[in-house]
Amino acid sequence: MDELVERELTVPEGVEDVWRSLAQPEWLGEDASIDLREAGDVRAGERTGFVEEVEAPHRLAFWWSAPGEEATRVELELEEAEAGTRIRVTESRPLAILDGRDLAIEFGGSSGGAGPVAAAGGVLAGALR
Repeated sequence: MDELVERELTVPEGVEDVWRSLAQPEWLGEDASIDLREAGDVRAGERTGFVEEVEAPHRLAFWWSAPGEEATRVELELEEAEAGTRIRVTESRPLAILDGRDLAIEFGGSSGGAGPVAAAGGVLAGALR
């Protein structure tokens, strides 16, 4: 996977209907479950994780990984659209990006003040709750 994958689609249902469907996670695969609250469990096949952030009915962010894989962060944003609901999905590897920045600094790159981990402390703190 690249460090960032973004997809966007529009479905004819309203935002509230789409949000309710997130709690029925067939969209994640068979035997999937997601607890739509902060620190709730996420499970889909071998992938497990936790919910980082919930802003019902517009935003859901969670982390997950399969055994032996790097964790990725998935963010879903729901927005009213003329034809229903626009769903924006972003999956990223922010910890891998931070690791790369740290390596660049270690091998002679410039941090421009505070290091990238310090600058991104809020992101990491939220991820490690």
